[in-house]
Amino acid sequence: MMRIKLVFLLLIVFIVGCDSSHKLQTHLQDYQERMANVLNVDSPDRLTISLPPYPSLRVLKRDIPATSIKLFEFYKLQHCELYSLVAERNTSLGNLQLPSTRFIYESHLIDALEQCLIDTTDTKIREQLQSWQQAKTQQLPMVWADLIQLSKELRQGFSANFGLIKGNEQDGLSQSKTTLNYLVNIRQNRQIDSAELEQHLQYLMNNPLPAKLWLSQLTIAEHLNQSTEWLLQHTSDLQCSGSGSNKKMEYLTNVFQQFFIEKIQPIGSQINHYQYQLSPILEKMLAHPSLSPIFKNYINASNQQGFENYQEATQQHIYFWQNLFKRCNIRPGKR
Repeated sequence: MMRIKLVFLLLIVFIVGCDSSHKLQTHLQDYQERMANVLNVDSPDRLTISLPPYPSLRVLKRDIPATSIKLFEFYKLQHCELYSLVAERNTSLGNLQLPSTRFIYESHLIDALEQCLIDTTDTKIREQLQSWQQAKTQQLPMVWADLIQLSKELRQGFSANFGLIKGNEQDGLSQSKTTLNYLVNIRQNRQIDSAELEQHLQYLMNNPLPAKLWLSQLTIAEHLNQSTEWLLQHTSDLQCSGSGSNKKMEYLTNVFQQFFIEKIQPIGSQINHYQYQLSPILEKMLAHPSLSPIFKNYINASNQQGFENYQEATQQHIYFWQNLFKRCNIRPGKR
């Protein structure tokens, strides 16, 4: 008996968990199906919705010139930490650095160059060190751009096609803002903790809120555009009064109230809130000149155009209902 209860309990937890993760999708589909039942017609076709594919890494990768050093010059740096950093970079593992480890390495290298300049008296070596320092400082913004554009964690954060906004604290808005601000501002930080950077990247990998936000906006926009067009087709000859018409309009109004107003719009309100919180951070990121125009266009297409499309679809859907209620002299929510 205990085993049966345990299995039943686990089943309940599983069902609740699934409902939570697909709540918005379920509400939108239920909304369409309930309207179809009232109108006694087929519900709209199910939609397959996904974000645009992330740009190819090949077109995003920057061509950062390599800095070479002659062997006899290299051996003159043994008194500096720079010596071991350069040696590390020339190993097989050093040549296969991830974007995050490359950014950390280059940041540490600039610090080591500065310290080596202090510790070096040889005039020719100092001139060479100053030349390397200038080159590396100029290249660091491009290395940061590679971190933003090429890291698998940020690709996931900006293009994941799973999960929709739940409209509660599980969405992780606060931590997502902290992570995005950290990544945007890290290029100005000379003391970088590699563990902290990897922790932020992993968070965005596991909780891709920007992608979830954009996918949710796209999901609502596509469903509401479809629903509005479908409703226009099936309510054009709907009578406001007469045999059975009053009941049909009453049922339709109830569906609008119970699903669109009470279930879909609250999540939409949270989507608007998230958009207004995240968009300034993303706009600050995109202002950096080292990022590829292709990457900027991809982010803008979802962050700006996608949000505008979502707002337009919502507004047009509301206009439809306002016109229908006005034609039939109905005041939703009034008994």
